Amino acid sequence: MNLRPVMVPTAILWGCLAICAGKTHGAGGSLTLKLEDETTGESVISRAEFYRGAAATEKHEKQMPIRQTVSGGIGVVVDRNVLLELPDGPYRFRIIRGPEYRIVNGSFDLEKTSLDEKTVALPRMVDMAGEGWISGDCCVVPSSESVPLRMAAEDLHVAAVLGNRPTKPIPHRDADEKIDFDPSWIRTDVLHDRGLVYYGLDQPTAEIVQASEHAISALVSAKSSPDSPACRIGIENPFAWELPVLLASGKVDGLFVLGDWLRLDKRVLSVRDGRMLPSFSLGEPTQLGRYAERIYRHALDAGINVVPLAGGGDQSAKTPIGYNRLYVTRKSGADTRTGAYEDNSDPSVDSPQKPSSAQDWWQCVWDGTSVATNGPLLRPLVGGKLPGHVFRGRSGEVLRIQPELNLAVRDPVDYLEVIHNNQVHYSARLDEFAKAGGEIPAIMADESGWVILRVMTQHGEHYRAALTAPWWIEFDGRRRVAPDSVKFFQEWLSEYEDRLKQLPPQQLAGYVPFIQAARRFWADR
Repeated sequence: MNLRPVMVPTAILWGCLAICAGKTHGAGGSLTLKLEDETTGESVISRAEFYRGAAATEKHEKQMPIRQTVSGGIGVVVDRNVLLELPDGPYRFRIIRGPEYRIVNGSFDLEKTSLDEKTVALPRMVDMAGEGWISGDCCVVPSSESVPLRMAAEDLHVAAVLGNRPTKPIPHRDADEKIDFDPSWIRTDVLHDRGLVYYGLDQPTAEIVQASEHAISALVSAKSSPDSPACRIGIENPFAWELPVLLASGKVDGLFVLGDWLRLDKRVLSVRDGRMLPSFSLGEPTQLGRYAERIYRHALDAGINVVPLAGGGDQSAKTPIGYNRLYVTRKSGADTRTGAYEDNSDPSVDSPQKPSSAQDWWQCVWDGTSVATNGPLLRPLVGGKLPGHVFRGRSGEVLRIQPELNLAVRDPVDYLEVIHNNQVHYSARLDEFAKAGGEIPAIMADESGWVILRVMTQHGEHYRAALTAPWWIEFDGRRRVAPDSVKFFQEWLSEYEDRLKQLPPQQLAGYVPFIQAARRFWADR
């Protein structure tokens, strides 16, 4: 079997590339900054941050406003070039174009007679689209700015925008001017309601959902509607008190593992409308991210078939679009309607292929051929298969399953892990991984279960990691259901019931059928 190569730590790229525009001389007191891709030489759109001064004076400095630019959340969007007309003095800037490029730091001085032009080349670390992986943000808040422009600035190709209204085109361009950014797929048939994200609702059904008594009844209404047969539903708030009931309904398709609790504009230590842990009072910055991952792993270990989702979330505020993102691919020869494998040339090894349309991309999301990330760029295979694959065996057999990965990161990596049946099968820091020649011990599976891969960085402000969708292992056609994970959700459900008992009897009555059904579901598990 031909295995994909492993990028060992000595080859992993991180850090920042520093440049300096220097002092400029002439008439006019301005500097035109141009951006281009270092490899192709083509002009690019990117997000930039500008600061006054030769060095940082405080942790959260005020950024300089730049005329004729669009807000990028944090910083501004530079559409290929920008004219900087600022008061005299030294300035610094950062250019950030999503996770696939290195961050570029630079500086310049402006004087009364300054008039110059400088070009900044952005070094790309990895071309994920070229390798068949297309990035998307599964929950984008509406914006008065151009969404396509902000997507291009972050090298993001897919966006699910809340609000069901048209998005503005890229400004200051002719209608027929070609944009060198393809694909750019935007959907607006997306509704956020009480911690859930609905994809593909028609307007009458959306109105029914919003008028429903609570999130659980809204979920049932959406899935029961004959007018929205293709509706998909993701749990945007994985900490929601209703979570055990939502999972028990069997009507949920995905769970956000990266969302608006992971933001660049502020540190989030707790969620108001959710079940928090007593330890959260200590204020450890990665606690919410780790908790979301723990919830996701318990769902898998309880045999719940939900795919991971990632995005800004409905409270993403100033965090740039696509900071939390989902990379999606499809295996070569896959039927884009069913995910069935039809390539008989080499059925032992999957080959990532770029989704061919927006519909194709979303089908691959629900098939689980994906990696969620807000930093590390992980291209994994397990047993030669992409995420979402089901390995099948019979009692008495032992399946040998070999994990492997390609990895590129900007942040120093804390460790990479292979998690099998909610237990760490392999954990190593990058120097240990390098000493082992980039080899991960094979999994010897003799029972049903699942596998995911995780890469955790040393980023100190919040949880920054990459997490794959699961590979499933089924013996005799059965999924694994672990008692400890079932108990995890039963305890959660019990605490939720205690909260509901504080409601007036008439209001409480609307919850009773759903709570009783959830009790039976988890008891049967």
